[in-house]
Amino acid sequence: MLQVPCSFWNMAVLRQFRLLLWKNYIQQKRQILVTLVEIALPLLFAAILIILRQRVTSTIHPNATSYDRFSVSDIPWPLSWLSLQLAYIPGNVSAVRNVAVDVQKSLSTYSIGEVRGFDTEADFEQYVKSDPESGKILAALVFEHAFSHEDEPLPLQVSYHLRFKYSPRNAPPAEKSELNPNNDRDWHTLSLFPLFQLPGPREPKYKTGGTPGYYREGFLAIQHAVDRAIIRAHDSGSLLDRLHVWLERFPFPPYINDLFILAIQNQLPLLLVLSFTYTALNIVRAVVQEKERKLKEYMRMMGLSNWLHWSAWFLMFFLFLLMSVFFVTLLFCVKVSPNGAVLTYSDPTLVFAFLLTFAVSTINFSFMISSFFSRANVAAAAGGFIYFLSYIPYVFISPRYDLLSHPQKVAACLISNVGMAMGSQLIGMFEGKGTGIQWSNLFQPVTVDDNFSLGQVMGLLLLDSCLYGLVAWYVEAVFPGEYGVPLPWYYFILPSYWGGTPRLALLKEKEEEEDAEKALKGEFIEEEPAGLVSGIKIKHLAKVFKVGSKTREAVRDLTVNMYEGQITVLLGHNGAGKTTTLSMLTGLFPPSSGRAYISGYDISQDMALIRRSLGLCPQHDVLFDNLTVEEHLSFYAQLKGYPQEKTPEEVDRILRILNLEDKRRAHSRTLSGGMKRKLSIGIALIGDSKVVMLDEPTSGMDPSARRATWDLLQSQKQGRTILLTTHFMDEADLLGDRIAIMAQGELQCCGSPLFLKNKYGAGYHMVIVKDSLCNVSEITRLVKMYVPNATLESSAGAELSYILPKESTSRFELLFAELELNREGLGIASYGASVTTMEEVFLRVGKLVDSSLDIQAIQLPALQYQHERRSHDWSMDDASSMSGMTDVTDFTDSGTLISEDGSNIKLNTGAKLFLQQFYAMFLKRALYSWRNWKVMVAQFLVPLIFTVLALVVARAFPGPQDSPQLRLALSLYGPTAVPVALEPGAGSLAAALAAAYRGQLPAEKARAINVSGLPEYVLRAAEDEGGAFNEHCVAGASVRDGPSGVEATAYFNNQGYHTPPAALLLVDNAIYRLIAGPNASIRAGNYPMPRNVSETARDELTEGQTGFAIAINLMYGMASLSSTFALLLVTERSLKSKHVQQVSGVYLSNFWFSALLWDLINFLLPCVLMLVVFRAFGVQAFTQDTHLVDVMLILMLYGWAVIPLMYLLSFLFSTAATAYTRLTIFNMISGTATFLTVTIMAIPELKLVDLSKILDKVFLVFPNYCLGMAFSEFYQNYELLKFCPSSSLSEAICQMYNLTYQENYFDWAAPGVGRFLVAMSSQGAVFLVLLFVIELHWFRTLCRLCGALFRRRKKVAVTSESALVPEDRDVAEERKRVLECQPAVESMMGSPLVLQELSKVYSSGETLLAVDRLSLAVGKGECFGLLGFNGAGKTTTFKMLTGDETVTTGDAYIDGYSILRDIKKVQQRIGYCPQFDALLDHMTGRETLNMYARLRGIPEKYVAGCVENVLRSLLLEPHADKLVRNYSGGNKRKLSAGMALIGGPPVIFLDEPSTGMDPVARRLLWDAVTRTRESGKAIIITSHSMEECEALCTRLAVMVNGQFKCLGSPQHLKSKFGSGYTLLAKVRVEFEETDLQPFKDFIESTFPGSMLKDEHQGMVHYHLTDKSLTWAQVFGTLEAAKEKYGIEDYCVSQISLEQVFLSFAQFQHCLESGRK
Repeated sequence: MLQVPCSFWNMAVLRQFRLLLWKNYIQQKRQILVTLVEIALPLLFAAILIILRQRVTSTIHPNATSYDRFSVSDIPWPLSWLSLQLAYIPGNVSAVRNVAVDVQKSLSTYSIGEVRGFDTEADFEQYVKSDPESGKILAALVFEHAFSHEDEPLPLQVSYHLRFKYSPRNAPPAEKSELNPNNDRDWHTLSLFPLFQLPGPREPKYKTGGTPGYYREGFLAIQHAVDRAIIRAHDSGSLLDRLHVWLERFPFPPYINDLFILAIQNQLPLLLVLSFTYTALNIVRAVVQEKERKLKEYMRMMGLSNWLHWSAWFLMFFLFLLMSVFFVTLLFCVKVSPNGAVLTYSDPTLVFAFLLTFAVSTINFSFMISSFFSRANVAAAAGGFIYFLSYIPYVFISPRYDLLSHPQKVAACLISNVGMAMGSQLIGMFEGKGTGIQWSNLFQPVTVDDNFSLGQVMGLLLLDSCLYGLVAWYVEAVFPGEYGVPLPWYYFILPSYWGGTPRLALLKEKEEEEDAEKALKGEFIEEEPAGLVSGIKIKHLAKVFKVGSKTREAVRDLTVNMYEGQITVLLGHNGAGKTTTLSMLTGLFPPSSGRAYISGYDISQDMALIRRSLGLCPQHDVLFDNLTVEEHLSFYAQLKGYPQEKTPEEVDRILRILNLEDKRRAHSRTLSGGMKRKLSIGIALIGDSKVVMLDEPTSGMDPSARRATWDLLQSQKQGRTILLTTHFMDEADLLGDRIAIMAQGELQCCGSPLFLKNKYGAGYHMVIVKDSLCNVSEITRLVKMYVPNATLESSAGAELSYILPKESTSRFELLFAELELNREGLGIASYGASVTTMEEVFLRVGKLVDSSLDIQAIQLPALQYQHERRSHDWSMDDASSMSGMTDVTDFTDSGTLISEDGSNIKLNTGAKLFLQQFYAMFLKRALYSWRNWKVMVAQFLVPLIFTVLALVVARAFPGPQDSPQLRLALSLYGPTAVPVALEPGAGSLAAALAAAYRGQLPAEKARAINVSGLPEYVLRAAEDEGGAFNEHCVAGASVRDGPSGVEATAYFNNQGYHTPPAALLLVDNAIYRLIAGPNASIRAGNYPMPRNVSETARDELTEGQTGFAIAINLMYGMASLSSTFALLLVTERSLKSKHVQQVSGVYLSNFWFSALLWDLINFLLPCVLMLVVFRAFGVQAFTQDTHLVDVMLILMLYGWAVIPLMYLLSFLFSTAATAYTRLTIFNMISGTATFLTVTIMAIPELKLVDLSKILDKVFLVFPNYCLGMAFSEFYQNYELLKFCPSSSLSEAICQMYNLTYQENYFDWAAPGVGRFLVAMSSQGAVFLVLLFVIELHWFRTLCRLCGALFRRRKKVAVTSESALVPEDRDVAEERKRVLECQPAVESMMGSPLVLQELSKVYSSGETLLAVDRLSLAVGKGECFGLLGFNGAGKTTTFKMLTGDETVTTGDAYIDGYSILRDIKKVQQRIGYCPQFDALLDHMTGRETLNMYARLRGIPEKYVAGCVENVLRSLLLEPHADKLVRNYSGGNKRKLSAGMALIGGPPVIFLDEPSTGMDPVARRLLWDAVTRTRESGKAIIITSHSMEECEALCTRLAVMVNGQFKCLGSPQHLKSKFGSGYTLLAKVRVEFEETDLQPFKDFIESTFPGSMLKDEHQGMVHYHLTDKSLTWAQVFGTLEAAKEKYGIEDYCVSQISLEQVFLSFAQFQHCLESGRK
């Protein structure tokens, strides 16, 4: 990247960026449902607001609202009748007492019964708090002067405050309730304005100003009386009597009364959070899934820079959210109903901008979360949880918003969700104020009380997104997950991080060079080829893994070179370090020590440059599910930097090479395993990669596909360095120009195949297939006679094999001639010879390294007899004659005689079996929970955390505190304008009063405005200024001459709480100044009394919100808790493990009820903990009397209802991750959303009570809703029960407010919880019934019955058409045999498995005949191989036999039971090893086998023994107690096979049992299978490895298009279909190409009719078809020609099964093309 011009680099970056965007976009587009939900959820929630908007009508008031004036000369009724007391403080000062008495006199009689003094304020507070009599005190008057003696007069500047009762005595009933936003529960002395304002006048009905009750509580009367008494003390004349004071409320301009703003202010934040939760989940899931599937790392290897990866994701999600935010803004701001828009006044562009900043911070928040996880399901679950959790602080903050300081608000906004909530709250406030949010007031607070603006919130949200981004960047660099190179924690200080420079590896490191040369000189390492460029140089590479405290050397001191134009094959056991080496070379993890250079660049420094020419095909397919084949290729080609204009033709070229042209537009998830591998290889080759690394590229392909791949690789190796690992030795032999074998992390040997064979090989193997009357010792004698140093290598199955050393090649001719002559007499079915195979080299190398792997040394019990016995129990060509079957037995530790796999044990049946299975299934669930204890703990804690939060909040809510003092001064409101109206032509007194009024204003930061008519001025100004007017103008006065003197009217703007007394004070103050001179002043305050006994009690009662909060939080907790119950089920179903369990005979009821029982027990724990929490927090409602039991009952019923629901819904998902996230969302919506809907609608003010009652009934189908409501109602009922019956007064109050309560908590009617409990108990039952309906396929059966009537004709047509194909003779005979016998009897006697005309037609779309009338009988002790291409119908046949697929026509009998009628009995009698490992990660190997043993019904006392045997025979003992998730691929396959073998079922199905195993493991498996077969079991096997079939099968059938094309023993098929020999010869390469010609001519003349199959690098491969040839002739001829033609080595072998198979394969292809 050094010399690259900047512009070019930018171009490259742009191109990669475009690519990534395109990939993300396509993937989202193809997941159309998720995408739609993502966009629709916000719209759905916006729609909720819109519907509310439509339902809540607003009333229009077209005229100005004006109010009458009122007098404050007396205390209002009914207080004036109660004859209350007036207290004064200090009580020992006569001036103060005089004022108090004056007040008593000036008010009407009876208003104040008596006055009483207290010495200090503290005494008074004590009295109020403790003495119940204190309720008789109306108010206390406190002068704030330190009087020095009792006769001291009042000062000129008086300052006092009034103390009225904490809660109002005289409030209207409607305002004492909880939900009223203007609730009149105290004096609101904390704030000047309401936190939430509504458009229209505050308290429109009251001319006196309403809440807080300054008029109705008598505050204004007392205040005015005190002021007058103070003035009187200074007034000598009678001036005061000529001045009359009135109060009047400001008029209000025309307005629209809209209760809906309440909904916005309360619900907007919650709805926004809910609407983006799903998106956040999906972002986390998408990002982590790429990480988990190694896709991200793979793209990194392909040369993608990290920041690009993130920015592309960001941009895509940003565009998606842009859309939904746009629509949401549209819905919010467009007028949808006559009532107006959701946000009527606000500027849509600003709302859009605000939501967009939130969207950005949400994306980054999700990125941050994703960087902490490496498993998609965990991440998504935790992501959604954390995302919602981060909203919770707002729930605490919002009620005490007005108490927070500015820094606290800013700090809170560092959590993006809280920031968003604050912002939407501000928008709600601005809406209520009537201005809405505009760009102009973006940086202004709503009211004077506040200091926070939307601009700040948006700024903070952007800051959040940067912070989250930084956290993600940091975490990802320091903890990159299991793949990737971690940087030190201080990496961002290092200069090298910001600008490293690539260095070409100059070969100045001489010593290192020589050292490496030395390492390559060993005996087992061939000379390096001269004159070739080495594409990969590895020097002393080592890698050490730390697992906990143990370290494990995966690779030790590896030195090897790989050359351009060659294929280097790396072999080794599972776990020999191959994949580790590859991972180091590709930069997945850093080497612990050593160096490696790829095309001259060092891997630890210049990975970025290497990656441009690196192609890689990892062991797992790294494909994107939703991209097509073509898209994959073009994506990766361009990612490597292949020019865009050339990409399409390159893609076409690769598709052509791969032979995938017809699949060009197929999504990768629809491809078969083999095709996925092909595509992965294509990805590695595309964009002319110079260095290509392929990790097991051909696993899972059938032979012809594998062949095609080999040709592909051979043709592609020019100019590339190809490194390949494989488990197939023939593949290594064929492809490898050089082969390196690793064992235990070290290089054992390296060289060309022939070099290795010469080093390790023993020479020729002669394989003799024995007849039934074979005389082994005679044959051995004969062989020894001709080749004295020959050794008998093994006698396994039907084969004898001898090793004939290379030296004696010349003697072979005679030996073969002799064998040919005496063939009959010796009982030889056929014989052949072959040279050492690569497989043997591999096994020898492995043996030398690790003697425990010596195959011969593994003498298992039961292997002892093998050699002697195998000679007897071989049946004839067809399994028509059964030979003596002896049962192999083995004494286990327990001393009971049981056979190796437990086949001769009497299995449990009936109830015993049922219980045993239940135990096994229960144990499986318990283990899952136990092994995933982290998830479990999280499960428990989630509901607890939420509940504790709810309770802490409820505790910490600014519950009613004693109110603080508030000075009644105008200056608190900031700079204000005060209109003063003096009536024209008023007298001098009036003018003087007006002047005095104006004179006091400057000190109060106010300016006077002279107006002629005050109400007119107010209306005009309010119209012009809008909502802001209410803060700039809070009081005014008008003065005029009245009939009995001057009338001064104090005007107050009622939008503030405390304006009436302030306005009154201004007028009183003016009068005082007028009388006592300009220095005089009165300052007053409102300081409510502390709470008395009954008020404190009542405040505790009104914590009714607690119930609501607990319910909401509990539902959130339970939402995520209950969705964990589906996890294991989804995993089991997607892994097909559930199917294997069913095939092992598990009863469905056991499967589900054990799960249900465990989940209920599991659910019990969090519930108990919940009760403990309630106890600890002393939540009376849930703990008093027997309420704990009641609450437990509610919770357990919820568990009973929700667990089966989760089981039901688990069928909708295929991965645990999506299941968890979507179920959580489902639970949240079905719980919280419904609960909120009903609760909000039940607010009487919204007039939707009837609708809420209907919905309440509808929502009873959701357990989550029932839970929330039950808790909420239970709590409410408790509070009401405690409060209402307590006194006659409270009874009356309850009736007045319609507060009903139930004596019996479980009453049916609200607020009893009876109906919810009944609903939940019935839900559980209904869901379970549904579950079984689905599981037992009742629907499907019904549909099938109906469908069958229509379809019958069609099917007959399909099958009769295909009957025209002529059948092979063997196949026809088998069919005849089956049709003649009585299948049920036959399958009980001789052949455990009988298929009778079995067919399967798939009729979705066009009818496809997958299996076409198979007839077959498999005898005891027979191993039947089912061969065929991918798609020939093998797996379908298996599925029908195991009950996974339905049978169209025909039948099959297993051990006497029909698969149509007794599928349960059948399933207990078959063992099944599926094609893909259906193993549960969380169990150990032993536990897995124990489980299957119990499912089969092996009596408990034998289980351990059987399992031990199976483990031993598969050599799994060392791994028995490791978790399956830590098994290598090969061990997983072994375990899968073990599951099939356990319990000795009479019929065993093995579907490709040995894929992915290394040769040693494979041989062990073969041994185990062979022993099982010998014990008299029928085994059906499908395999891609012909060698496996040859080793195991007694009979084979090749299946093509659903029919058998041939049937018989391997040897029978070879001699029938395969003719002649295969000749491989290697001519010395020194001869040029032309020199091969004479040799070819020689072969063609000597062996007429021979076909040249293949030639490369001096290797020729001939097929000799002449049937009359004998071995002897072939050997003799070649031996003679050896010198003449420079043949280095030759090998003659009989034609292999593989070739027989391939000849049929061609048949399938022609048929297919014929059909098309």
